Amino acid sequence: MRTNINLSRRPFTNRRLLWIALVGVYFIGFWMFLWMASEKSRVAAKQLEVSQRIEAQKEAAIEAVREQERRKLEQQKIVLTEQQALQLASARQLIQRKVFSWNRMISDLEEYVPKNTRIMSIKVEEIVNTSDDVSARVQVKALGTTSDELTAMMLNLEKSNGLFVVGETGQDALAESGETPFTIHLRYQPSRGNAR
Repeated sequence: MRTNINLSRRPFTNRRLLWIALVGVYFIGFWMFLWMASEKSRVAAKQLEVSQRIEAQKEAAIEAVREQERRKLEQQKIVLTEQQALQLASARQLIQRKVFSWNRMISDLEEYVPKNTRIMSIKVEEIVNTSDDVSARVQVKALGTTSDELTAMMLNLEKSNGLFVVGETGQDALAESGETPFTIHLRYQPSRGNAR
């Protein structure tokens, strides 16, 4: 025969409350474990995002430094000696002269010279070479049989559709041969002449 000895004055007989408390503690512990796992993965994802953002900003900073160094190199003033500056100016003039065609200018001008007029000299005063086109200021000295030859030549040149633009003109005293010398200053623009 088994004897149960109970030494407490008020023995605890309701064991359900104990089991409910143990199950509650178990569920709370399990919930805490799940919460910690989800928080860990969330923090890891955030850490990865922040590290990627930091790397992208580092790359942008490095690229900005490179760009700044490149601009500094471009903006560094090139110091030329007097002889180098003279050589550079000479080279530019040669390039301008090479782009400008004397033969073409003379053949274009011949078309507008009246039959009774002789060209005495052609002087190119300035050549302007831009990225788009080349133009030149030209001085033409000619001899006409009459004083009307200057007017006739001016009228012809005005019909050139911008190939020649007439500037200052002047007529000198009659030559011993009876011919009339005159001078015309022109702006020659071969690119406009191509449009004709």
